[in-house]
Amino acid sequence: MENSIKSFFKLSETVVCPKCKQNLVCYDLPKSEYVVCPSCYAYLHIINPKEFRFNKNLHQPDKAPVLKLGATANIHGTDFKVIAYLEKKEANTSYAWREYILTSHDKGYVNLSEFDGHWNFIAGEDFLPDYKQPISYGVSVSYKNVEYKLFNRYKPVVTAMLGEVDWDVVNEKIKATEYIAPPFMVVKEVNHQTSYYIGEYLDSEIIANAFGMDKNDLPKQTGIGANQPSKAYDRWTSALTVTGIAIILVLLLHLLFNTVKPEKELINDDFLITYDAKAGADAFKSFITPSFTVEDESSNIEFEIASAVDNNWLETTIVLVNEADNRTWEVSKGIEYYHGTEDGESWSEGATKESVLLSEIPKGRYHLNVYPSSGDINRNNLYIRATTNVSMWRNTLITIVLLCIFPAICWYLMRNYEKTRWDNSDFSPFVSGD
Repeated sequence: MENSIKSFFKLSETVVCPKCKQNLVCYDLPKSEYVVCPSCYAYLHIINPKEFRFNKNLHQPDKAPVLKLGATANIHGTDFKVIAYLEKKEANTSYAWREYILTSHDKGYVNLSEFDGHWNFIAGEDFLPDYKQPISYGVSVSYKNVEYKLFNRYKPVVTAMLGEVDWDVVNEKIKATEYIAPPFMVVKEVNHQTSYYIGEYLDSEIIANAFGMDKNDLPKQTGIGANQPSKAYDRWTSALTVTGIAIILVLLLHLLFNTVKPEKELINDDFLITYDAKAGADAFKSFITPSFTVEDESSNIEFEIASAVDNNWLETTIVLVNEADNRTWEVSKGIEYYHGTEDGESWSEGATKESVLLSEIPKGRYHLNVYPSSGDINRNNLYIRATTNVSMWRNTLITIVLLCIFPAICWYLMRNYEKTRWDNSDFSPFVSGD
């Protein structure tokens, strides 16, 4: 593979630096206009392959390039050769990064930028066959119907260089703006004209494989890259999808259960109650309801009680009795309703109706023993409604809430990830404009 890649490119050429008289290697001399001597770091203007004019002296690079000049690689199906290494910084700041200029056989130049171990493959209109002009909206741009948010504005300055390029990269004055929609980025550069470039985040493992290197030889990643894809976001969207499907299944099961075991009314009656003076204060005579049948092997029964209490209360104990084996289930429930006027304003609390539920009642014939009591000795009625196979919306809702916990955690982690990303930007949506 390496030999086939190299066959796409012309052989390197060795020329003599006019300043220090040392040999320097050019990898794309016919197409280049500027080159840097690796011995004296003279920035040379190429007049023709045999004539070089001294432009200025550059500083020695702070770091040795990890991608060697002349190295070849295949990225996204295109063969490239590294022809230049640039060290840049943001004007009036300490932010610095590195860029590698790559040339292809017939698609022109692309840029591999590296900042804190994060790599971006950046290409322009000439390289991208499906390129479309981004549409600017001030704080964002639209590219192929995707919104890219403003992340950074800066003026790049070249501090060191090795290799060759086809334009005066050192002396150009650029205003750059970056817009992100991970894993992609739109870079806007304004010089004498406005140009747009499209960047794609590449994992360091992809870079290492493309250049046949050990991943550990590449700069170690620190922090979060501007357009680094978020695994937390992928986890959140996956959790959201799975949870949505699970919630739909829970609702379908709920509806299916209600269809297979529909609600059935067992008792619906208003019973006469009588105060029992012999039994003591608040006591009323107990009574027994008519019998009813529970037909399913296991069912729930909801008891609804009501009475028109007024500034008073009523409580009743209901004992469910299985007439075959005398097994019993007991529940107690009270209702109270109070109202009045205070400081010219009306108030009320309580209700005249309450409900209580029994679960896992076996099949059989039953009746109720009812033991009422009330603070109103003149109370004379107690409404009771008993229903089996009551729709358990409470359990269904609890299940749905529990299902939502995991995607909620994923959303929280995803938000924290994005907040950390935008901490590196002056345009963070997580910081108030105040």
